[in-house]
Amino acid sequence: MHSQDFSRAERLSDLIRAEVSEIIRDHVKDPRLKGITIINVELSKDIKNAFIFYSLLNSFNSLDPNEIAEGFSKAKPFIRRRLGSRLSIKRIPDLKFLPEDGIKN
Repeated sequence: MHSQDFSRAERLSDLIRAEVSEIIRDHVKDPRLKGITIINVELSKDIKNAFIFYSLLNSFNSLDPNEIAEGFSKAKPFIRRRLGSRLSIKRIPDLKFLPEDGIKN
């Protein structure tokens, strides 16, 4: 049983972080995303948006951050579909990939 200290959004954030990390590691073929580490996932209160923060520091590649952002943009529909097949929730949030220094207001 889950602790009452954690909200549904927090539990779902952790689950999305783990699943997206695995999808990127095992299924995304784009070389721009190799070695990218997912640091954190924050969900909006209505769970319609997932802000996925990634680190460039642990990356095995030395690509320009703009190329990595383009890689995420191209892979986002695939990642979202795979996430939808793995999670049993009614609606998969829209994924927004941000470098870890990209602060969401």
